[in-house]
Amino acid sequence: VHCVAYCIYSFELVLDAFKREMDADAEKEVAGTLTWYNDKCYEFQMGHELVFDTVTGLLEYEKVDEFARVVKIASVNVAEDNTIMFRVATEDEEGKIVPLTSNQLLNFKNYIDAVKFAGTKSEIISTDADEVKYDIKVYYNPANPVDTVREAVLASLEEFKTSQRFGGVIYSHKMLEAVTTVTGVVTAKMLSLSRKGTEDADFIPIDTMAYLYAGYFNYAGNSRLEMVSICLLYTSDAADER
Repeated sequence: VHCVAYCIYSFELVLDAFKREMDADAEKEVAGTLTWYNDKCYEFQMGHELVFDTVTGLLEYEKVDEFARVVKIASVNVAEDNTIMFRVATEDEEGKIVPLTSNQLLNFKNYIDAVKFAGTKSEIISTDADEVKYDIKVYYNPANPVDTVREAVLASLEEFKTSQRFGGVIYSHKMLEAVTTVTGVVTAKMLSLSRKGTEDADFIPIDTMAYLYAGYFNYAGNSRLEMVSICLLYTSDAADER
């Protein structure tokens, strides 16, 4: 009975996973959705000409050239007036995320005008990254060298920054998860988090989430990462109880 029940349960899990994959593929296949537009941003090839595909009825490139795909970060949102907002960026020779050059931006605008639906309003933004300033207190296991844990946390935060692929949104809880998943970290607390775009005069506090004006971000130089041994936390709690 247990074996049969487990087999049925496992089969249902497989069906659920299959349904999620099919739904995701179907969403990508439907032209005009935000996911479709987002994928189209990454498919842009600098210096290549679009051709009409008689099978799909869409404008596409004859061949895929990964070296010509200059868009490395893209986010697509719909503004209140139903304008589709494209926020895109590329990488420089050192691997840093930077805005598109004027020539790349002009070609990308022409590309979007060609592939988007007729009558669709769009706006393309490619500007300097937003700045995100954080103040995080990290409680670590003293069995791990503090310098090693700090470097691992910073590396995880950097990976979190570059993994923001779609939506142009930063979530405070996801950023904290990137810290707490590091080996040696017991727990962490977000003391403060704020962002500043090119149009903002000062940093704006982030409560749970915030939209990025540029669609991507860099960390501010005055961000703070405090490392605290978990033993000190236990000692402080014991003192409070006394």
